[in-house]
Amino acid sequence: MNSTATLFFISFVLCAAVEGTSLYEKGRCFCLRDGDDFVRRRNIEKLEVIPKSPMCQRLEIIVTLKGTAEQRCLNPQSKFVQNLINTLRKRSSK
Repeated sequence: MNSTATLFFISFVLCAAVEGTSLYEKGRCFCLRDGDDFVRRRNIEKLEVIPKSPMCQRLEIIVTLKGTAEQRCLNPQSKFVQNLINTLRKRSSK
C-alpha cells in the first residue's frame, strides 16, 4: 500500500472506532423537524438545550424519557416548552 492509501485506511478505522458520538457532535442537527409540542413532565428524565451553531441553524431541545431512555425533540416555539424552560431556569437560580 502506498502512504496515501495507508493514511486513508487508518483515518477510516479511527473514525469507525469512535462510538457514542451523537449527531450533534458530527455537525448535523439532531432534530429533523420542530418536534413535539408537549411531553408529560413526570416522564422527563433529562432535558438538553442545544443552541444554534454554524453546523445547525436552529435551537434544539431534546428530552430523554424515563424508563425507555427514548429521546424526543421538542418544539422550542410551543408554549409548554417555553414554560418548562422558564420553570427550570427559576429553579436553578435559587
